[in-house]
Amino acid sequence: MFFIREFARHIYKGQRWKKVRQYIFEKYYGLCAECGAPGEEVHHKTFLTPQNVNDPEIVYGENNLVLLCKECHFKKHRKTNPLEQNFKRRRLTNNGCWFDESGNVQPVRRWIICGAPASGKSTYVQEHMLPGDLVVDLDLIGQAIGLSTKAALPYNLLPTAYDIRDYLYKLIESDKVDARNIWIIAALPDSKTRAELAGRLRAEIVDMKADINTCIERALSDPERMDKELQKQIIEDYFAKYGK
Repeated sequence: MFFIREFARHIYKGQRWKKVRQYIFEKYYGLCAECGAPGEEVHHKTFLTPQNVNDPEIVYGENNLVLLCKECHFKKHRKTNPLEQNFKRRRLTNNGCWFDESGNVQPVRRWIICGAPASGKSTYVQEHMLPGDLVVDLDLIGQAIGLSTKAALPYNLLPTAYDIRDYLYKLIESDKVDARNIWIIAALPDSKTRAELAGRLRAEIVDMKADINTCIERALSDPERMDKELQKQIIEDYFAKYGK
């Protein structure tokens, strides 16, 4: 239930309110009147105050009640909050564009940074990204959900990590990410798979060129890669299978 003010607490505990609440749920077929999501809370269109809390038409009247989900209910009450300005978020982008510091219009760009393990993909992104950019990296997702080090995610959590990554891909594909640049970090050694993902996400491809010796050297000197022998084997297997 939404936050209940003390002067109205007795209303929500009463049998009359419980019956009216059930009626409103049935009237709206259990769906939020604003967005169509499952309804969870009955909202008073005219908010309850100490001055009107004894008015039955306002408290129990059908015309003053509507079924909302929690998010829509929060939005209704947020508008009356004197701190509303603190909740407002300024978008970085609009219609696929953003303004740089000089006032020039720039397009939102999407990048797929691919290459062998330890070829410098993450370093490239760190050197080129802007504050607020979205970075999609299976290694980082794994570290977040398993508190693991790089490339040390337990196998049982891999399916969950893939699901999270795929969900982010769907947000990118449907233009629901407010970011000036979107960076996808992935090996993607197969050119066909790489091209398909780039087409789906409308992204540009940056192929990190690095030979096997350079990758092994980077992996062995990376403090976040704990099992050095395993990392070396992964890189050797990658180059044995996919070549340069």
